[in-house]
Amino acid sequence: MFDPLTFGTEKCSGVDDFLRPEHLITEQDRMVVRAVRDFVDKEVLPHEKEFDDYWDWTERKEHTFIEDLKQKLYVDLGFQKTLIPEEYGGLGMYSLVSANLVVEELVRGDLGFTTEATMNLWGVLPFVPPTPNEYLIKEFAPKLCGDKPFQVASCLTEPQGGGSVEDLALKGKYLQTTCRLEGNQWVINGHKRWPSAYRTADLYRVLCRVEGEEFPRNIAQIYVAADAPGITTSKPYQKMGCNIDTNGDVWFDDVRTPREYRAHPDPVEDLKSLIVNETLGRAMPTTGKTVGIMKRAYQILKEWVDQREIAGRPMKEHGVIVHELGQIAADIMAAEAFVYTVAYRFDHPEIYGEPWDYKNLVVSDACKKTVGDIGWRVTDRALDLMGSFGYSREGRMEKLLRDIKITQLWVGGPLLYLTELSRYFFGTETL
Repeated sequence: MFDPLTFGTEKCSGVDDFLRPEHLITEQDRMVVRAVRDFVDKEVLPHEKEFDDYWDWTERKEHTFIEDLKQKLYVDLGFQKTLIPEEYGGLGMYSLVSANLVVEELVRGDLGFTTEATMNLWGVLPFVPPTPNEYLIKEFAPKLCGDKPFQVASCLTEPQGGGSVEDLALKGKYLQTTCRLEGNQWVINGHKRWPSAYRTADLYRVLCRVEGEEFPRNIAQIYVAADAPGITTSKPYQKMGCNIDTNGDVWFDDVRTPREYRAHPDPVEDLKSLIVNETLGRAMPTTGKTVGIMKRAYQILKEWVDQREIAGRPMKEHGVIVHELGQIAADIMAAEAFVYTVAYRFDHPEIYGEPWDYKNLVVSDACKKTVGDIGWRVTDRALDLMGSFGYSREGRMEKLLRDIKITQLWVGGPLLYLTELSRYFFGTETL
């Protein structure tokens, strides 16, 4: 009942109280979110200050807590079988609204760990749309639905052009990693850089240029066992953040893999699949990670301003501070609204078009660029408000700022997003 005497005294109830789209959330979603939140609060956040120190965890001989976290998330909670159809033992969950809800929760614990985990979804996605590849689903479902973590890594970026291989307007002609058919096997040669989860991968998805073919038949996504002869890897890079997700170099020297291991036998279907992968990879779940980081920043900052005083008064009662806090809240709401609006669009292709339509790739570009910029603004403001404690590891905010910067650069990078927005809305043709 409305009470004018108490109006305006209500307080935010937590991270669900920004612009979470309750009308889009199913009861199954709520159950999954509760389970993941419980996992993050009890299992992941207790290690919050340790993750940066474990950038080399894949090189250590001793067993680490990260292997335990992967076992609990991938297997016990069933994360690695999310996209596998139910008839093959998976969960058959394809909703992008659902995916973002889960990613938001996971990333409150750690971006690097969340990225390692979501690489499985990104790596499996290519053989699901536009038409499920029954052969590959049957081939990999037992491993993804098994009792041990099974890691899929995507090898896209190359040394000479960085993320430009993800600019589909270039029609694959600058891809340096090649494949050719010899009998019933693909033979792959090339050098990939930066694939996430490359050091723990059991399976690589490799973006290749098909020798002797012209666009659109010249681009292929080929799956290769990570222990196949001819594959070598570098040591992991030591990065500014997102350290549990390992990145490095992978070389392919006459690496052979079955002919059936192409994401889709039909080249046009394979190209559609790649466009879907790029479209969803930019908007989902990357932007969900950005929103999750902002919400973790909110939790840390709220605790800070609740306890901190300036000139004998609570910090959050000072006018200049109020301005900054209000802007942070508005920004988080704006970012969340954008993310779930786009997620809903992609969940309804019957209204908004297929995910391989160019307009939808552009929508992803806009979402990724805008939400990334908002995420940087929120964490930067929060760090400013915490002063010297903000940039100390003890304060936990500086890690979030570093992680946000990394999310801005993923899946092509902001310059490519702006280029594609210009192409679509202004007719730019020379780039």
